[in-house]
Amino acid sequence: MRQQFELNINLTQQLKLTPSVVLKLHLLQLPLVSLEEFLKNEMETNPLIEVEEEELPVQKLEREAGSDESFDFVFEGGNLFVLEESEREVFPFRESIYDKLKRQVLLEFDGPDRDVALYILENLDYRGFLLVSEGEISSRFGIPPDRVREIRERFKRLTPSGCGSYSIGELLQVQLEEMGAPRKLIDSLSFLEYISSPSTFMLKSGLTKEEFEELLSYLRRCDTRPGEGGELNTAVKPDAKVWLEENGEVKVEVLLPKFFNFRINSYYLKHASREELKKFIREKYQRALWLKKAIDQRRETLERVLKELFNRQKEFLKDGKTLKPVTLSEIASSLSIHESTVSRALKDKLIETPFGVYPAAFFLSKHVTSSHQEEIKRAIREIIESEDKKRPYSDSKIAELLKEKGFKVARRTVAKYREEMGIPGAFKRKVKGG
Repeated sequence: MRQQFELNINLTQQLKLTPSVVLKLHLLQLPLVSLEEFLKNEMETNPLIEVEEEELPVQKLEREAGSDESFDFVFEGGNLFVLEESEREVFPFRESIYDKLKRQVLLEFDGPDRDVALYILENLDYRGFLLVSEGEISSRFGIPPDRVREIRERFKRLTPSGCGSYSIGELLQVQLEEMGAPRKLIDSLSFLEYISSPSTFMLKSGLTKEEFEELLSYLRRCDTRPGEGGELNTAVKPDAKVWLEENGEVKVEVLLPKFFNFRINSYYLKHASREELKKFIREKYQRALWLKKAIDQRRETLERVLKELFNRQKEFLKDGKTLKPVTLSEIASSLSIHESTVSRALKDKLIETPFGVYPAAFFLSKHVTSSHQEEIKRAIREIIESEDKKRPYSDSKIAELLKEKGFKVARRTVAKYREEMGIPGAFKRKVKGG
């Protein structure tokens, strides 16, 4: 029996990232401390990378002046070292969890609401859980319990999210909402007490095995004790310094890693004899070249992104208080780069300002001023007033319409602001036809 063979040719498009691009993307998202550790590891595995050591102070003095002065030396492991002044340590502005939350309360709340929010802050335990009931707060301030609940819901959305919760389940629900988890996964936390038995939990919550695995992946990213950490002023390494010149221009200095001034030794490349050795050396040589370029591109990209960010947050550089709503997409659009590039550039970065050291995320739209809140509320009210009363808009639809007006807000934010204005939901706003 004769076999028949067919030859089919299909054209397909595939996006493949080259090793150099992968390296650039990886280094872009690394904070300075991690970048230095990465470079240290590269130097240990790549024989072509050598650190360019600066001339020791004692060598320079002896060469220039023939000085007979004595210096402090340390003899260790058969090597002679000159004792040098320790590097200057930068300490951040008092960034305890309490102070982080207080700063946000002062930005996010006004009038009597601010007093209630500050009282909530004062009554958190060391883990971030609220120690007083909503009823006690209601009695103390003479406001309805529902109003206390609304303020507490807003408080729980501050950073770190979940502070002000009464239970682990409530805390995790908030954190999953902030991550954008599906509603079904968030609602399943009502059965958190059964999670130690996956089969029972899935039966109670209605989750499939795949959804349960997805839930676990979200829970691994949660912090069940958000109030802990950040209490002490510890030395940090900022990734960049930002300040205002006298003429009002924003200046950005991206700090370079400790081992940036490395050189590539081409000796091995020229004198490798065996073919296998030549291949190994060529690969290491190419890797070293990519590394140099990736570090340069990281510096250039971070400088551009920070310049654009702080041109929008210039008022903060003047008073250390005023923050404007800024999103990743706005920065990306202005610089004509992808939003993911901006996200990588700002990820885990620390910025030294004239008023202390802050995470880059602090200057993004999570922290919205009260004046901007009022603008959004006015826009929501206008949309609702102009809607068809027989077919009122849902909160999701209102969020879409707000986006068209230039306000990028989530559905739950629309619901929160609508409730604060005393406007009922779409179902209650619906007017039945006669």
